[in-house]
Amino acid sequence: MQTKLISKFKVGDLVIRKNPDPDDGSMTASAAREQRGRLGFGIVMSKQIAGNPAHICLSVLYPKVGKAYDIAASLMEVAGEGR
Repeated sequence: MQTKLISKFKVGDLVIRKNPDPDDGSMTASAAREQRGRLGFGIVMSKQIAGNPAHICLSVLYPKVGKAYDIAASLMEVAGEGR
């Protein structure tokens, strides 16, 4: 079975971790705030379907820390479109 990638993200886009609701005190929201501050902006290197259940993931390079990480596309937002 082939699954088509449908995503607003494109390779080369500038992205950042979504900022959670300020009233959200959950551990997930705390982790999101920490990641946003520590990693800063990233560049989408690739996108793929992964996980269970299957969902769109992005491979993102973060120049600030010099590392790449995979993350669910639903947790990211586009800060600037690539060419």
